[in-house]
Amino acid sequence: MAKKKILIIAGETSGDLHGARLVEHLLKARPGLSVYGIGGDEMERAGVRLLFHASELSVVGLVEVIGRLRMIVRAFRSIKASLGEERPDLVVLIDFPDFNLRVARHAARRGIPVVYYISPQIWAWRRRRVREIATHVARMIVIFPFEEALYREHGVPVTYVGHPLTDRIAPGTAEENPAGSYARYGLSPLYPVLGLFPGSRPGEVRALLPVLLRGAEMLRRRFPRMQFLLGKGPGLGDDVYQEFLEKAPIPLVCTREGIGPGTGICDLAVVASGTATLELALFGVPMVVVYRVSRITFWLGRLLVRVPMIGMVNLVSQKGVVPELIQGELTAENLYETCLPFFLYSNYYGQVKRGLAGVRGLIGEPGATARAAQAVLEVLDGTGAGEAERRQTGKE
Repeated sequence: MAKKKILIIAGETSGDLHGARLVEHLLKARPGLSVYGIGGDEMERAGVRLLFHASELSVVGLVEVIGRLRMIVRAFRSIKASLGEERPDLVVLIDFPDFNLRVARHAARRGIPVVYYISPQIWAWRRRRVREIATHVARMIVIFPFEEALYREHGVPVTYVGHPLTDRIAPGTAEENPAGSYARYGLSPLYPVLGLFPGSRPGEVRALLPVLLRGAEMLRRRFPRMQFLLGKGPGLGDDVYQEFLEKAPIPLVCTREGIGPGTGICDLAVVASGTATLELALFGVPMVVVYRVSRITFWLGRLLVRVPMIGMVNLVSQKGVVPELIQGELTAENLYETCLPFFLYSNYYGQVKRGLAGVRGLIGEPGATARAAQAVLEVLDGTGAGEAERRQTGKE
C-alpha cells in the first residue's frame, strides 16, 4: 500500500514552530507518512521535505509584499504544480492566508481535502473570506474559542483545540530560580531589565528597532543602571541587525533563544505585535506592544480592520491589558512615556501583571497540538469529513 502524503504550508516563524510540533505528532502516530511543503528550520528538523523556506516568503503589510512578489509567485506555481504531480492525500495550511487560501482553492478543485490550522483573523478583518473557506476547506482547526462559534455560524466544519503555546509554555515552565538566566546573559538581578523584541521578519526589525533603541536610551538616562536584552529573530541573519547595533546608544545583550523561560527575568518588554505577545503573557512579563508598517499599508488596513486593538494579548483578553503604540504613535518620546510608569508605580505594574495572569485561562488547556493532529488524521482517514470535504471529493 502506498504511503499517504501530506502537503503542509507555513509561511511565518510562528507557523513554522506550530507546524513542526504538529508534524512531530503526526509522524509519531503514523510513521509512514510523507510530509512536504513550505516551512522553516523547525519543520525541516521535524521531518518536512521543504520545497521553499518560509523566510523567502514572509513579509508584513499589504505593500511590503511587492518586494517578495517574484519569489511568492514562484513558490505558488511550484505548489500548484505539485498538487497534480505529487498528488498529496491531504493539504494542511497554517495561517499565512493570502497565499494559503489560494492553495486551498486549487486543492479543492483537484478533489484534495484541505485542513486549515490556525485561522486567518477573519474576526478582525476581511470577514468575507469565510465564504471562501466554507467552499474550499474540509476542516478548520481553531485555537481561540470565539473562532469556533464564528465558523459554526457560517456552516464551516470546525474543531477548537486551544492554543499550541499551552503545550510549549505549560504552567510551571518559567524558571523557579532565575539566577541561571541572569548568569547566562551576564546581567545583574539588582537592576531592571528591559527586553526588546522587534519581530521575526527583516522588515519589522528595520521599522521598529531604531525607535526602540532611541526610547531605551531615554530610559537609561532616567535609570542609569537599566539593562537591555535584545531578542533576535531565530531565522534572521546578523546582517539584519548589524547597522543598528554598531550605532546602538546603549549596551545590549543579544539572544537568539526566542521567548522562553529565560525571558522571565525581563521586568518589561517592548514587543512587536504578534504571537510573541501571548508568549510573554504566559511567562508573566508586562509589555508594551508596538507596530509599524508603511503609510500606505497602514491606511489601507484601517479601511478593513474591525478591531480596536492590535496586540494578540489584548484581542484575546478583549480589553487593553497592556498599552499599544501603533504607527505614528510609535516615537521614542512616546515609548519612553509609556514605559516609565512600569518602573515608577508598583500599583500600575501589579495591575498589568494581574491582567496577564488571566490570559492562560482564555487559550485552552495543554494538549492542543495532539488534538490538532487527531483532527488532521480524521480528515486524512475520511472519518471526520465535513460538508466541505464531501463537496470536494464527491462523497455523499
